[in-house]
Amino acid sequence: MSEASSSSSDAYQDYSEFYDLYVGDRLIDLPMYQGYAATSNTSILEIGAGSGRLTIPLACEGYDVVAVDISPSMLSILGEKLTKQPVEVRSRIRVVEADVCSLDLGQRFDLIMVPFYTFNYLLTPQVQRRALSRIRSHLSQSGHLILDVFNPVGRIDVPVEGPVPTVDKTDPATGSRVRSWNTFRFDTEAPIEHITHRFETTQADGVVQVKEFSVQRRHFFSGELERLVTSQGFKVLAISTGYEGDAPMPTSEQLVYIMGLA
Repeated sequence: MSEASSSSSDAYQDYSEFYDLYVGDRLIDLPMYQGYAATSNTSILEIGAGSGRLTIPLACEGYDVVAVDISPSMLSILGEKLTKQPVEVRSRIRVVEADVCSLDLGQRFDLIMVPFYTFNYLLTPQVQRRALSRIRSHLSQSGHLILDVFNPVGRIDVPVEGPVPTVDKTDPATGSRVRSWNTFRFDTEAPIEHITHRFETTQADGVVQVKEFSVQRRHFFSGELERLVTSQGFKVLAISTGYEGDAPMPTSEQLVYIMGLA
């Protein structure tokens, strides 16, 4: 057994190696974005495009997508996937490696997507405000911004003890068995959730490689996100839990914010 970790400047390099096994087939949110895309008269701006989980299906449906991510390793996976797509799909996707806090594309969009908890990885209100300021400069007057965020209220109320199993799959690319566990720790004042991922890859010859790394996500106090986006020139049009418009409850952990310019 060998153990490895990465100190690369790409904070998501370790994560990207396992991302598609972890959540790559998660498309429960795709119909919601397709619904908003159908009313858009511009390209779609996707912030936190990653390995193309939503980017490629949207392009396959005929939508032009500007796919932005800060992680070169994630975008490398997206680029590899695009080589296997028809030329008409590839032509609809523009890939941009950039930090949302300094994003300047010189155009506006009718739909800006910040999907699947991407916004939670911006760890301070100052960084969040900078990101929202740059997002606002790219949103058309009648456009929609969609933020999909996570508040782990269940784990805050009842802390999870010990590692939680998350993945047990065979990697179709290598035939290796991949298993993973998450361990959670909270800084409730910040408020930051520290997640340690442990991935064990068992190769065909029985050799086991272990990778362990941590990521942080910031969650929000009640009303905090609403005040934050309002201060940056947005108005909240709707808040739901899930992707079918269900009204949130105090115990709802996943929230979808639909916003426009104030």
